[in-house]
Amino acid sequence: MVKNRPFRVSISVLCSTVALAACSNGGSTGSSSGDDYADGGSLTIAIDSDPGALDPQRSVNGVNKMMAVFAYDTPVKLLDSGEVAPSVVKSWTGEGTSYTLTVREGVTCSDGSPMDAQTVADNINYVAAEGNGSPMRGAAVPAGATATAGKAAGTVAVKLKEGAPFFLQNLAELPLVCSSAIKNRDSLKAASAGSGPFVLSSVQAGNQYTYTRRDGYAWGPNGASTAEKGMPAKVTFKLVTSVTTTANLLLSKGVNISYLSGADTQRLKAAKVFSDGGSIIDDELTFNQAAGLPTADVNVRRALVGALNMKELAQVATSGLGQEANGLLTDPKICSGDTVTPNKPAYDAAAAAALLDRAGWTATGGGARAKDGKPLEVAFVYDNEDTTTAATAEYIGQKWTALGVKVDLKGQSFNARSDVVFGGKGPWTATLIGLGVSNPATLVPFFSGATPSHGGINYGSMHNDVFDSSIKAAQAKSGTDGCADWNAGEGALIKDADITPIAVSPYLYWGNGAKFDVVARVLEPTSLRVLR
Repeated sequence: MVKNRPFRVSISVLCSTVALAACSNGGSTGSSSGDDYADGGSLTIAIDSDPGALDPQRSVNGVNKMMAVFAYDTPVKLLDSGEVAPSVVKSWTGEGTSYTLTVREGVTCSDGSPMDAQTVADNINYVAAEGNGSPMRGAAVPAGATATAGKAAGTVAVKLKEGAPFFLQNLAELPLVCSSAIKNRDSLKAASAGSGPFVLSSVQAGNQYTYTRRDGYAWGPNGASTAEKGMPAKVTFKLVTSVTTTANLLLSKGVNISYLSGADTQRLKAAKVFSDGGSIIDDELTFNQAAGLPTADVNVRRALVGALNMKELAQVATSGLGQEANGLLTDPKICSGDTVTPNKPAYDAAAAAALLDRAGWTATGGGARAKDGKPLEVAFVYDNEDTTTAATAEYIGQKWTALGVKVDLKGQSFNARSDVVFGGKGPWTATLIGLGVSNPATLVPFFSGATPSHGGINYGSMHNDVFDSSIKAAQAKSGTDGCADWNAGEGALIKDADITPIAVSPYLYWGNGAKFDVVARVLEPTSLRVLR
């Protein structure tokens, strides 16, 4: 789940981003020989925006998703290879519309209650139910799914309304809350209730959040536990909005860990600061297609994209560290292939102008375009907390202004921009997002179905017939057997300029005084080690 900085995926990011799907592990850098671990120490992790609401099943804030993995386990985990690994669920069977999950014995919540089959089933049912309004519905859990616990056998029988080829991969995005929190969601406003290795112990909203290590946790990846030497006793997430300040703090050990991208990473590389991660899709240009807006017209959208030199823009978006994107999925892609080159509107400013002319938006004497006396206006909202996103928005605004478009650049905080675009809480015409997913099924609710005003996450009121038919065909097939259809759907979105991926850049967490592993774009809490 940006930039939209990758912390923020949005769906997740969804992603953890924070934070929702897998990314290839580029391997760690920096010296690792002779590491000396300190027991009982603490670590500080810099975050670039406030997580907002802390309920992990009611937020698509990537920072919240990134923090949530410290307190909440998921049913399964994703590996860098894209494969599914056990977690709270130790094994599974099924395909099509029926699955059986077997829950690991002995997993407990921070309040001492069991994370058993009934609790796992209750989590799935909560997210799947439309009335609960979870933004993870349709992403982490298929809409309308039902789960029934077999308490004696420790199993969960899941029935789906229709096939979900990547059902298991999507479950890796579902943070499991304890039974007490399912009954009382308000309890999660300033506390955690999960089975993860840490417990949220202190909240200073807008400043910092502190997690305390749980004793007795022993069901992490490959049996990882909180009893490992060097495991921090306390982890504090501290809000630092300036990228340059974050880099300075990393160099001085004012903070120990942070995701960081852009030009400031060159100083970290020069100082041989440890890093681990992979790569990620950066900014993606997308439009609001609600009735009455000029961008409801596919020709207007294609003209606006065709006016942009994507090769040049990719360098702006990544501070010269990345390259043009070839698809909407982040490595390792479950479905590989280049969906951009054969579909993206070609860069041609003259052709873009001619396309606007044909759409009825003609230039007046001063060069400004209008239709039936109404000027061609674009309210371009973007995250101004990220300097490269701001630079990207300004570049795009300049090119569109030269095309005769009246561009209103609206820089906002990440949370404010998210409320406008994904929450339907304000007007917008164009924006930059970063979905950061590797699973094509995760894209579906963003580009079809209900809009935010009707409980969905189809943020741009989009309806693409080719996308819908391709996805329907893909969902009737098992896993990667449907990749040709998934790619056709993705290509249709790009062809109609519903969304245009701009660049791929390094995705790295940096650490000074700490070591860790980043797995499938997730900072793995049980891998954290404090260095002396």
